[in-house]
Amino acid sequence: MTMRKPAAVAAVRQLPPLVQATLTLYASEAVLLVIGAFNSQPGMNSQEIFAVLAIAAGAFTVHVLVRGKRFTRAEALAMLVCHLIATIGLTANTDLLIGAFANGAALPIIALYAVWFLHPVWGRVVMHAGVLGWFGAVLSHQNDALTGMSLTVLFETVLAAEFFARVKVRSDTLARTDSLTGVLNHRGITECGEQQFALAVRHGHPLAMVSIDLDGLRDLNNAKGHHAGDRLLTAVTSHWSSQLRRGDAVGRMGGDEFLLVLPHTSHEEAEQLVRRLAADSPGRWSSGVAVLEDGDSLMAILARADERMYQEKSERYLRLP
Repeated sequence: MTMRKPAAVAAVRQLPPLVQATLTLYASEAVLLVIGAFNSQPGMNSQEIFAVLAIAAGAFTVHVLVRGKRFTRAEALAMLVCHLIATIGLTANTDLLIGAFANGAALPIIALYAVWFLHPVWGRVVMHAGVLGWFGAVLSHQNDALTGMSLTVLFETVLAAEFFARVKVRSDTLARTDSLTGVLNHRGITECGEQQFALAVRHGHPLAMVSIDLDGLRDLNNAKGHHAGDRLLTAVTSHWSSQLRRGDAVGRMGGDEFLLVLPHTSHEEAEQLVRRLAADSPGRWSSGVAVLEDGDSLMAILARADERMYQEKSERYLRLP
């Protein structure tokens, strides 16, 4: 007999990773602070401070739960800044040396959260500023033993932020890159399209998308093997990448289907670019251009581009002898 998970647990597991991680961070902190308030000892922070911090962590937890899937990295980053400011202020104003050190003991773990779930650049910048601020507060106590112990936390936090930021960037790159051609994969080009679409709508600049389908790839695979088809895919995408402008993006949607995302590009400019790409291309392909129009959704643009691409492909095959 299987036991059903509580509804609350099941609901949390349906939330995005950022929300789950933030909930775990602040809910755990709230619990630990409540325990600290009940077990406060001489030399530690007072019960009042533990209680105030527990309320703040609890408020953060409730905020994340209320926001749910709408919770953003910007909100998480703002909460982290508040967290670090409180840590620095508490460390600077306490006369308890053990408490001053304990305030920063969790900073290496928080650094992992910041660079992995928030942003590998801004998360790192915020953590570096926060840990340096905390260490400066420690130095204000002018205690050599406390400074020596805190220096270890400083190095651990900086190293954790730098190492995991690089791992995160590498992981994201691999997750968004087509292993054969080196261009963006379906996930990567879709995210790029969503970002450029949002920017174009917000700022009112033109946006073009080009749907592309290679001609004869299946026949080439059948006649000469998949290695020949792979070489064609690699050659064509390399040619496109070398000709595209800065800010343009190319991605493999799957098989022999590709998408070009061209920000700040009109329909005429996109057509000119396509003709230039086709002029000395190592393989033949069909394409369809669509641009952002009033009231458009991203799916509507992609659908028009696909429709025009298939229309061009059909007309090309009708012209064949």
